[in-house]
Amino acid sequence: MTTYIVDTGVFVRCGGPDNEKYQRLRRAVRQADVSLLVPRRVYEELGGDPDDEAYPSSNSRWQEGVDEGWIQIADELDYTNSRVSRVMDAARRFIANDTDRPEDTIEKTDTALIGLAAQLFDTGKTSSVVLLTTDKPAGRAAESLLPSHGFTNDVEYRYVSVEFLERITAAEFDD
Repeated sequence: MTTYIVDTGVFVRCGGPDNEKYQRLRRAVRQADVSLLVPRRVYEELGGDPDDEAYPSSNSRWQEGVDEGWIQIADELDYTNSRVSRVMDAARRFIANDTDRPEDTIEKTDTALIGLAAQLFDTGKTSSVVLLTTDKPAGRAAESLLPSHGFTNDVEYRYVSVEFLERITAAEFDD
């Protein structure tokens, strides 16, 4: 089973439910009968509140996708899991080195993407991950660090450019 983990930038590039790029992504995901998994930090960044049961995403324009089931909010990351926290720490260092920025300026959502993949592998909830991202350093970190931390599962990142969203089809999600 392949899990598709998505970062904030993908949704930002889509421009929202009224935009054709969003509709293309929606169609492709639904036709492929898969879903996009977003870390809780990403969902919060998109304006949602996964802990508010009454109004989980009153500020998120992506709620339609959540309601339809093609966007799913991941469980909270288990920071007490040493394998997950080690990968996240390494990801922060990797991205900082790759971008020549101080570690404390690296967005927590970037490391959450990689931490979520590690957690899914560690708990046996997936056999492969495709990281859909607009952040090349985070993608490179995932492909490099997950295998080096003992997660020998299949890891791939796909850079989601505007052009990618303009041509996306269900074939992008075929295993």
